[in-house]
Amino acid sequence: MSRSLIPLGRRSALGLLLGLAAARAAGAGEEHAHAHAHVHAEAEAAPPGSAAIRLRQGIPDARVTDSHRRRRRLVSEVFGGRVVAIDFVLTDCGTFCSAISAAMAGAQEALGPRLSREAGLVSVALDPFGGTPEQLNEYAARFGAGPAWSFVNVPETQLDEVLRSLGGPIAGESHSPMVVVLDPLRREVRRLLGIPSPEAIANTIEAALAARKA
Repeated sequence: MSRSLIPLGRRSALGLLLGLAAARAAGAGEEHAHAHAHVHAEAEAAPPGSAAIRLRQGIPDARVTDSHRRRRRLVSEVFGGRVVAIDFVLTDCGTFCSAISAAMAGAQEALGPRLSREAGLVSVALDPFGGTPEQLNEYAARFGAGPAWSFVNVPETQLDEVLRSLGGPIAGESHSPMVVVLDPLRREVRRLLGIPSPEAIANTIEAALAARKA
């Protein structure tokens, strides 16, 4: 499968530049704190890059609330058997969240019609109280999120279990930037640590889709 992707549109490219600028403007001290932040133990042994890693445990099919106030099951309805790129957001984050969301927007544009049918994007709110549907909807609009990009709030009682199953950050603590590409059918994840480019996210989704056909 070809790894070349269409160029980013002007809106996505501008969003990525603005997001990266916001992350840099946060200052070296805050960057240092985030770089040494905690992730769940399942992620600590994971190699960087896009190598596939088998899930150690099942992902809870939690009943989440999305940015449109819909109550949906995370695994069976939001993921829906598709390959999904997942990031973890705080809607009031002043550092790298905007940069990662801009990269997700670029991946959305690059993947085009493959989204919804075969793949999707999911942003999980790390603050179960601050990530209200209204806040998530406003945040999603800033990045031009389309219908294949879901923003969800996981109930506090299940958030930690969901994050742990994905090897994601620990809720309530400073978190390391990452995007997780999940294939729920093959029970595999591919983790992109740091702030990935739109091409890296899209190419990792393509790699997961290709693995299904191999």
